[in-house]
Amino acid sequence: MFMNTGFFEPGKTKTERKFIQQAVKQSQRLDGRKSGESRDVQLTFGGEYGSVVVSLGDTKVMAQVTCDMGTPTTSRPNEGKLQLYVTLAGVSYLDSVQKTHDKRSLTLNSLLERTFRTSRCVDLESLCVASELHVWCIRVDVNVLNHDGNLYDASTVAVLAALMHFRRPDVTFTDGELRTYTEKERDMIPLLFLHYPVSVTYCIYTSNFQPFVDPTLLEENTADSTIILSFNSYQELCTLNAGGTVPTDVRTIMQCARSAANRCKAMVTFVRKALDLDEQQCLEGTKKNTGMLGLMAKSAQKLSFKTLMKGDQKQQQHITEDMDLEVEAKPNPKLEADEGENADNVENVESDQPAQEEELPMDDSGWLPQEPEPTIDLTKQSPGKPKRKRNKGNKKKQ
Repeated sequence: MFMNTGFFEPGKTKTERKFIQQAVKQSQRLDGRKSGESRDVQLTFGGEYGSVVVSLGDTKVMAQVTCDMGTPTTSRPNEGKLQLYVTLAGVSYLDSVQKTHDKRSLTLNSLLERTFRTSRCVDLESLCVASELHVWCIRVDVNVLNHDGNLYDASTVAVLAALMHFRRPDVTFTDGELRTYTEKERDMIPLLFLHYPVSVTYCIYTSNFQPFVDPTLLEENTADSTIILSFNSYQELCTLNAGGTVPTDVRTIMQCARSAANRCKAMVTFVRKALDLDEQQCLEGTKKNTGMLGLMAKSAQKLSFKTLMKGDQKQQQHITEDMDLEVEAKPNPKLEADEGENADNVENVESDQPAQEEELPMDDSGWLPQEPEPTIDLTKQSPGKPKRKRNKGNKKKQ
């Protein structure tokens, strides 16, 4: 029986883990990247609206958006529906048990629903045609073509680009009848967004507490803990997912959040620029209407992050370098100031030592409150009891 015995997932053996842990100690990566440097992102748009392929290094994810008319829920009759489905059938390897393969698809699907559905990035009220009767149901199918680490970041970029690239037909509801217009009759309508979320993942190891951005599959499987942060273009936190065995400090999380916010903002601007170029090509007629196979071909036109964002990329490099220095050194300004004062005033300290030893016995009356507390308590308790007894006695005599 052939159960994919020739393929094994990298990063599961002990030798691979030891090798990567030793490389992490020296703050080195197999790609030659720095700890705060991420791989290049490339976008390819299809001929149909809502078809996008994203490649982040060797990982490739394809997203396809479709729409259909349906009925709303009873709890929210004036809102449309947004559904996300993930499939990992395109991955070349499988674990020894099929359950782990299914768990990964479920976890990735739940993370995507948190970033796009629960954060309410799409205006669902704009998808309502007739309240309690007809509503647009938007479906996003995410297919993983190749997995080389950091699937979550690649899938979030693919879903966001596909939703921004998608257009739905115009519909009218008059006298209880629906009428859908074709593209020739009326222009297609884009979706309305409230914000644009994008995610960034970090890996942390026991040998080096410095976080590593955009991990590969080897780095993901050997990592001791992971942090996933998703921000929108307004640099607002949408989701936070952290787990693992290594305890993370507040300082490392805040440093990761600062760099992730800048990265997400740059990624949203990159997607917008890529959409503008795609629209220009469609208007000029230079774009080739390729199908699904044409998107995955090497000859397909790819828009890279590094070429479109050359000016903003330099600013991100300065931010990542500052982050690396802060994590490696972690200096305390108070300690440095104390050390400088002590180094300059060594002679004065030695001359003042005998005078300080004579002044060590101090009177407690200067810093301990002795009199006010007991006087207040006595005044409150002592006069209250006899007055009550006298009043009771006077009442009985009367």
